[in-house]
Amino acid sequence: MNTIILKGCTPEPLMSYLKALGVLRIIAEGPDPDIRGCWRDGALTIKSILDEQSLIDFFDSAYQPTPVFAPWNGDGGFLTDSGASMELVNTIRETTYPNLMRLKNAISSIDNVSILKDFKEQRDVKKILEDKKKKLKKTKQRLSESEAEQLKEATRLVNVIKNDILYRIRTGFPDEVVRWLDSCVAITADGFNVSPLLGSGGVDGKLEMSANFMKNVVAILDADQATRINWIKHAILGQGIVNLQKTAIGQFSPGHVGGPNATQGFEGDSGINPFDFVLMIEGAIFISGAVSRRYGTDRSAKAAFPFTVYSSPVGYSSRADADAKGSRGEIWLPLWNRLADIREVNYLFSEGRADLSGRQATSGVDFARAVSTLGVDRGIQGFTRYSFLQRNGKAYLASPIGRFDVTARPNVDLLREIDPWLDRFRQKANEDKTPPRFKSALRRIETAILLFCQYGGPAHFADILCALGQAEKELANGENFRKDKYLRPLAGLSPAWLDAAYDTSPEFEIALSLAGIYDASYKIGALRANLEPVKTGKNKQGSMGAAWLEGRCAVVWNSAELSRNLAAVLERRIMDGERAGCDRLPLACRRTSSLAAIATFIAGATDDRRIEELLWGMLLINHYKDYPILKRRAIDAPPLPRTYALLKLLFMPGPHTKQNESVEVRPEMTILPLLRAKRVDDACQIAIRRLRASGFIPQAHKTLHQWHTPDPARLAASLLIPVASRDVEYLKSMVLRPETNNQAVTR
Repeated sequence: MNTIILKGCTPEPLMSYLKALGVLRIIAEGPDPDIRGCWRDGALTIKSILDEQSLIDFFDSAYQPTPVFAPWNGDGGFLTDSGASMELVNTIRETTYPNLMRLKNAISSIDNVSILKDFKEQRDVKKILEDKKKKLKKTKQRLSESEAEQLKEATRLVNVIKNDILYRIRTGFPDEVVRWLDSCVAITADGFNVSPLLGSGGVDGKLEMSANFMKNVVAILDADQATRINWIKHAILGQGIVNLQKTAIGQFSPGHVGGPNATQGFEGDSGINPFDFVLMIEGAIFISGAVSRRYGTDRSAKAAFPFTVYSSPVGYSSRADADAKGSRGEIWLPLWNRLADIREVNYLFSEGRADLSGRQATSGVDFARAVSTLGVDRGIQGFTRYSFLQRNGKAYLASPIGRFDVTARPNVDLLREIDPWLDRFRQKANEDKTPPRFKSALRRIETAILLFCQYGGPAHFADILCALGQAEKELANGENFRKDKYLRPLAGLSPAWLDAAYDTSPEFEIALSLAGIYDASYKIGALRANLEPVKTGKNKQGSMGAAWLEGRCAVVWNSAELSRNLAAVLERRIMDGERAGCDRLPLACRRTSSLAAIATFIAGATDDRRIEELLWGMLLINHYKDYPILKRRAIDAPPLPRTYALLKLLFMPGPHTKQNESVEVRPEMTILPLLRAKRVDDACQIAIRRLRASGFIPQAHKTLHQWHTPDPARLAASLLIPVASRDVEYLKSMVLRPETNNQAVTR
């Protein structure tokens, strides 16, 4: 057995990948049925009884091309009386060359289908009448009633007969003739589904692939032996430099399509090695369509073909809106690093699916999730992702948009919790006339999911949480859209999301402590009610749910900066607590922030945008369940201002302890307006008086600014951030005199 590295058969572009499959299939069906192949070092590696020279000799003298004909297409060579395609078909009809006997026999089978003649006749009638209609239109005349009726009937018959042609070919032709049809079209009870890999039934723009295949086969056979061998070496082994032939390549190799800046000068012609095109089509035949619907999906148009899904215009730099409309799907082509024979590879492509939570992946994002949960064949090392993007008119380009390694990322399973909500949101966001901000929110969610599947890590998972929070924020501000589309709030995510997203940053600490704020007496809503008009609670199934409320209710959050919004929330919660008769401030919490994180925030050293996005995401968590244990890391924080310690003592959800007694310190609402007016000294004076009235003795006022004076807006916002009871004692030690046993307590 010989090991040969086929350096001309690489995973990119799509032409080279298909070429590799073509070489593997042709050799397995010919001189070496036991050939095995795998992807190593960026090329197809084969193990075969053939060596390099015998491999070249086989393709030079013994290779017989697979019948590739498309009699259902106008340019396929069977429905016209003239033209290059018809001449090619006639050339093969009359050939005596042994290597073309398979093609010649296939043409004989096609010629026996009488329905082709009926189709041609009706199509000619239709064309004559359409041409006459165009000429009459210029002189503002119309067809006669009989001619109009004849055109209508001819159009109907053309459509009926064209469909009948496909059924007749599929059921009556020899298997090797049908292979190209199966690669192009999946015939189902609902009609015909075309493969994005092969355009619209074997046509890419103006390129008829079967005719181009015949053209390149004839070019190979007409060439002298030296030229032919050079083409073989270049196409398969990546050796040498050859003169490329001026012929179309279509979508399969964007670098060979020609056009502006394609080469030196202003314009370049489309040029390829004929063997590249022929072997590429041979490989495309390998990826034939499966017509059955799998796993209950009703989006079978692309799911019927191996590893082919609907396009998700995320994960690469482009105009996402244009790509979403101008893409006809994606294909994820598998790469395996273990030697496999043709039977194993054939089984892989015949299955051709990725499973996601018991269903088949139907979009690019679904496929990425399936790869990350090992919802694919375990022998696959990775995938090369291609998107079929519109170039112009009906022509497309198969653009490689990333390599995905098959790596297990267990936290991807958490995304099952959002699947019902996300499926609904995706459906509505992708509708026409949807406001761009909702489309942008969807793209951000899908991009975050894709990047996490590709790279993993808490930061990328936190990005998913942030993206969900921003989508929720857009829905909160889009009352008409959410009502029209019946979109409910997202709620009840498990606390395991926190563990998956925890990046040990002070921003995460602060956002989590804020998200868990609630009223211990349950007379007013949790913090989420101050950000969006939502009411949360347990549904009939016992799980956490949420519903939209009419009006803005207790919502005070707006487009202002984070500090102003946090201060506004604090002020509103205190006011609502007084109106509702809450015994204590409605600032109870389920998790607290460290003083180091708060000091970092007050100093302006945190990313406020990240805090806000994390906060919106964490509001979607079910905070009534136990949090995971999140180990904090040490933060190199600036000194904590004494002014903060002084003011924070007035905004605690519970009483203070003094000589083993509980002492209530009532908040002073005038402090927050004073901080907004940047009158920090006046706010501190009020706090000192309030503490003295509660029996505490603050230190001299002049020592409060001993370290530095913080920004008033950030100082006011920090008063909402929960702190642990042990830290309260430290705050008291910063600004209060030590207690004495004989110290009187003034009520």
